[in-house]
Amino acid sequence: MLKKLCFAFAALLWAGAATAQETEIDTRWYIAPSIGFSFADSDVGPGGSLSIGRSLNEYFGIELEGSYTKLDVSDIQSKYDYSRPTFGINALLYLLPQDASVRPYLIGGANYHFVEFLDEKLNGPGVSAGAGVLFPLNSHWSFKLQGRYNLDFIKEKGIVPDDTYYLWDVGLGVAYKFGAFPADDDGDGVPNSLDKCPDTPRGVAVYSDGCPVDLDGDGVPDYLDKCPNTPKGSPVGADGCPLDTDSDGDGVPDINDRCPGTPAGVKVGPDGCPLDSDGDGVPDYLDKCPQTAPGQAVDAEGCPIQDSDGDGVPDHLDKCPNTPRGQKVGPDGCPLDSDGDGVPDDIDQCPNTPPGLKVLPDGCAPVGDCRKPRPGEPVDARGCALDRRFVLRGVKFEFDSDRLLPESKVILKEVAETLNAYPQIKVDVEGHTDSIGTDAYNLGLSERRSIAVQQFLSTNGVTKGRLRPVGYGESNPIDTNETEAGRENNRRVEFKVTEG
Repeated sequence: MLKKLCFAFAALLWAGAATAQETEIDTRWYIAPSIGFSFADSDVGPGGSLSIGRSLNEYFGIELEGSYTKLDVSDIQSKYDYSRPTFGINALLYLLPQDASVRPYLIGGANYHFVEFLDEKLNGPGVSAGAGVLFPLNSHWSFKLQGRYNLDFIKEKGIVPDDTYYLWDVGLGVAYKFGAFPADDDGDGVPNSLDKCPDTPRGVAVYSDGCPVDLDGDGVPDYLDKCPNTPKGSPVGADGCPLDTDSDGDGVPDINDRCPGTPAGVKVGPDGCPLDSDGDGVPDYLDKCPQTAPGQAVDAEGCPIQDSDGDGVPDHLDKCPNTPRGQKVGPDGCPLDSDGDGVPDDIDQCPNTPPGLKVLPDGCAPVGDCRKPRPGEPVDARGCALDRRFVLRGVKFEFDSDRLLPESKVILKEVAETLNAYPQIKVDVEGHTDSIGTDAYNLGLSERRSIAVQQFLSTNGVTKGRLRPVGYGESNPIDTNETEAGRENNRRVEFKVTEG
């Protein structure tokens, strides 16, 4: 039965919506709670209902209703032992139009009820008929007064002597309608039923038919019209401007101009864009190198970009144009040197040297610096190597000899300046070799090389007594001896600070 009621309700909604579609009828949904009382013979009790519905046209409406009644049947048994929940569908016939100040109506419906009576549960269909009055207060709220006669049927009589019985109910309530009326979906002030342009954007001025204002009558509404005063009859484009307009004066009408903002006097092609004779993407009027070869990368001025050292910084911006390949550089093309000690970051063993300290070739100051530890070296609480031992990077000798190479002497002169900046320290000058040759030969070679470094430094102002030459041969490698690159790293001179 409930399914049949729902199908009937849906069919009535569809039929009413079709009827009201082209008319300005208030078909908003409403919800209407009410309370009252019910009676049958001498039995009386409270009741309440909740309805949800809408008008389908000016005089006809439909609603779904749920209600509950409880009667005092103390003449039969204990008080309030008769209850009646009900679910149904109602049709309403309004006797006055929707703008009347008072709207009487007739109501009829079909329902399905559930009755609990003397510990028995009964159920069955029912019908009702009655009348009511609506007292509209505003566009949303109304008072509602209603009375009905209900005739119920039951499937099995049980203790009830008849399979039909009646019930009167009277209720007082309110009804609330959702949404605005009359409906105006685009909010332009013109009801949907009169609006010929129902999708006008919010805030756009419209005529009485709901369509956007077009003062020059060119077919482009004012809110889209970039030329709102076009003479009558002039053909216009989608922006409302005459098709023969040439806003930038380059001789190409706007309708064909792909570059409508070209500066005055600039030569353009058929598409209205500035000429670019060499095709480098920089128009001729800005191109300082107008004959660039095809495919050549250019800068903003149209000139070829050169990067001689391949560090990613063009030559005209590169302050260090001969940076070795693979060297990390900053925006100026110079090697990155975060602590400003003159040693690039990628070879700096003390990348955070305090400002002002003189450093050795590995980027470390002999005193007051933090050297990155080598694998396995002990460190202090800051993670700095405890051993103050520094590699004199770049100090090399002739093959199988203790004679310094010319470039090594340049480096050692800078080392001498650094040592003279720390007159309180003493150092061991340590010589190391790779594993090629016998242990004894390598030990002797490393001693001679350390003595050669000591002598060169002493001739450049470092007190000889501060330098103790020591040879270690191949006993302390810092890299593998299986590759040439590893052996070269092992052939080195180190300083170890012993005092100061």
